[in-house]
Amino acid sequence: MDNTAAGEYPSFPYPATNYQEENRGQFHFSSRSGWMNDVNAPLYYRGVYHLYYQHAPNSLVWDTMHWGHATSTDLVHWQQRPIALDPSVHPGDLWSGGGVVDTGNVTGLKSDDDDPILVFSGTNGVQVFYSLDGGNTFKTFADGKKVAKPNAQTSRDPKVFWDPVAKHWGMVVWSDEGGNGADFYTSSNLLDWTFGSRYQADWLFECPDMVRMPLDGGYKWVLSAAGGEYVVGDFDGTTFHPLSRTQQKVNQTDTHAGGPYYAALTFANLPVKDRVVSMAWQGENFGTIWTGNATFPVDQRLKQTADGPRVVSTPIPEIATIRTATRTWQDRTLDGASAKQLLTDVKADTYELEATIDGQDAKRFGFRLKSGREVGYDAEAQTLDGAALRSEQGKVKLRLLVDRGQLEVFGNDGEVYQSYNGNFDGNDLEFFVDGTVKLESLQLHHLGSIWT
Repeated sequence: MDNTAAGEYPSFPYPATNYQEENRGQFHFSSRSGWMNDVNAPLYYRGVYHLYYQHAPNSLVWDTMHWGHATSTDLVHWQQRPIALDPSVHPGDLWSGGGVVDTGNVTGLKSDDDDPILVFSGTNGVQVFYSLDGGNTFKTFADGKKVAKPNAQTSRDPKVFWDPVAKHWGMVVWSDEGGNGADFYTSSNLLDWTFGSRYQADWLFECPDMVRMPLDGGYKWVLSAAGGEYVVGDFDGTTFHPLSRTQQKVNQTDTHAGGPYYAALTFANLPVKDRVVSMAWQGENFGTIWTGNATFPVDQRLKQTADGPRVVSTPIPEIATIRTATRTWQDRTLDGASAKQLLTDVKADTYELEATIDGQDAKRFGFRLKSGREVGYDAEAQTLDGAALRSEQGKVKLRLLVDRGQLEVFGNDGEVYQSYNGNFDGNDLEFFVDGTVKLESLQLHHLGSIWT
């Protein structure tokens, strides 16, 4: 079943916009119009990053699912593309899934210069769609044949990954067989799949991801679910063996469908070895012609801690490409009154803050944003906005990304990662202190728009 030409899709063209509607993020991706939810099949191919996503192009609420599509050459500036999967053309529910680049042509689908790009979708059975034009348009494999079907009443959200040790492809699919869990499959050609094992856990609901990360000179695997819960373990090619059955969280907020962080996936086929980049759906931001946005991309890595290995997340360094000006403050001792005066002459709309603060003589400190929204560190409880964050010899590092409708908070180089939606459109900014702090350094980077 071939794809209809993009210009024939009934949802095109998208309405014109300059991306300046009230509350529209200026450095967080949102669809030009319509509803957006889960990130799907993020991948890299020949200098271009592809972001697909769950999309109802003619609605401001969840409706019949399409796959929206955007591209970038730097993971920061995104351009809207025509819809990639359309239910009037492609069979199935077209719900969430992952994607890979078949650089070895193991599928045998290659016909021209481009490598086949495969995306996986479908409910109660996995379907394959493939692109032979660099990820822009897709054909349906075998008229929508189900290439894998978990033994469950409900299943969805396949994510495919390469296992370099077993030297075959793996796929993880959510299903409800006996409760929440993930079914693992293996394949040598991305088209024929064999069941391997099942990992069951109450927390493992929807949109699983499976990614390999370096740790202590070796590698571990991270298995995660839509809410950002995860466990770290080993994978023997068919079966996942967790180091602990107790799950952790990538994002320490109230993660739920429609909330400010959900359904994150990691990019496939990245050009830098062992780099892991993740994006998620933020569902509480909307305007008159669009609903939902994506989080700003983060680099993820495993860090060994006293409590075991943990995933830490930091904004991708490519954010520097949209810094338009920077102000710096250093070596200040501040009490409540002097802290309040520190930023009185600052006018900042969309910006990034980086601070290193010695708070041994303070009860609490942090930043107060528009409408009184506070990002505060409790030095006595050792928590950042309620998430545990140990100071290091009394010092903490805070990093904030403040957009018009999005706020992302990082503590101690990503040990804490929190995402929020709200109305942050304005210039209000204040540093507050209860007690006395030593401000080692503070940088404020003004951030330009990715849409210009």
